[in-house]
Amino acid sequence: MLDEYDSHVQDRRLLRTAGRPPESLPMSRLNNFTRRVSRRLVLVSLAAAAATMARPLAAQTPRTVSPQTSGPMISAAGPSFVVQEPTFATPARVVMNALFEINAGGGDTVKVNEQLVTMARFFNIHARNGTAENRLKAAAVFHGTGWTALLSDSAFGARFGGKPNPSRRLVEELLQHGAQLVLCGQTAGARNIRREELLPGVLVSLSAMTAMIALQNDGYRFIPW
Repeated sequence: MLDEYDSHVQDRRLLRTAGRPPESLPMSRLNNFTRRVSRRLVLVSLAAAAATMARPLAAQTPRTVSPQTSGPMISAAGPSFVVQEPTFATPARVVMNALFEINAGGGDTVKVNEQLVTMARFFNIHARNGTAENRLKAAAVFHGTGWTALLSDSAFGARFGGKPNPSRRLVEELLQHGAQLVLCGQTAGARNIRREELLPGVLVSLSAMTAMIALQNDGYRFIPW
């Protein structure tokens, strides 16, 4: 590039010294000068095009930070991300009533019930991104094998080899934040689950179907995962 600049300066000096217009330059010198200018224009154009193409891609890429393993509402579970400037806005001043079905995960003596973790994520995702706690309400209906998450440590241990209930702390936190946790009465009858085996605050319904209908009639929206 420096050699081209020096040659360009020499061309201009030659014109001034000779007092001749550009067309009076020797044809070979004029052609070289024209080619150098053309190459520079092409490089400038390519750089501008690349910058223009990069802008929309950057604008479409959501800015996120590292996931938080839990909190700010439920500390026992529920990882979430902060999403900067989401292009689908969260409705303002609207109470979010979420309904979950917990029908799996029973008997695991190590892992927290994964379906129940999704419920915790509902609280943490929205609270971490600025939704007020009083606008977040959730309920869960337990049947199938999901009922084991609702047992006290002593009741869980009596049924599963002396192990404590790995979901107990999460259940207690959800209840503390106003979640309704409802056990299917038909499941309780089939599994011979006594009321004193359940953690304090757990409700028992006539059936899971009854609870699902009643809660949706009360404005809860079913989230099927």
